[in-house]
Amino acid sequence: MIGILKGLATTMKHALDGNTITVEYPKDAPDVEDRFRGVHKWSEQRCIWCRQCEKVCPNDTIQIVMDEDRNGEQYNLHIGQCIYCRLCEEVCPTEAIVLTENFEFVGDTKDDLAYAKEELKNVPWYEKTDPVAAREPDREAWVGEGDGEIDYQ
Repeated sequence: MIGILKGLATTMKHALDGNTITVEYPKDAPDVEDRFRGVHKWSEQRCIWCRQCEKVCPNDTIQIVMDEDRNGEQYNLHIGQCIYCRLCEEVCPTEAIVLTENFEFVGDTKDDLAYAKEELKNVPWYEKTDPVAAREPDREAWVGEGDGEIDYQ
């Protein structure tokens, strides 16, 4: 009984101290950490169809379909199956795929969470934040400096 009262006292102390943790979403957008891993964004212009992202994915979230001349035809990614490990982003030699800070995606069925390349190209940045720039100190350890701007459209 004393344990229950101690637990209740701790809960009441935190509930009545005036610090609000809950965010009134969607009216107020929550703060997202720089290293947050959200929905993928993919650039067809940057992709060289090397299939490294497909090979490194631990649960076969990414499927790439190529024709007989090794030209990429389809790039499919199942958001509902992804564990957001960021291995696909790390292994990509051209930075064609990045994990944005966008967490606002929904679907009525699991098929709604299977994104083709058109959906992946049109994923918006969360609050107009470029995750590559936000994680720049972290990325310098494994990505060399590139030339020019990155175009994900």
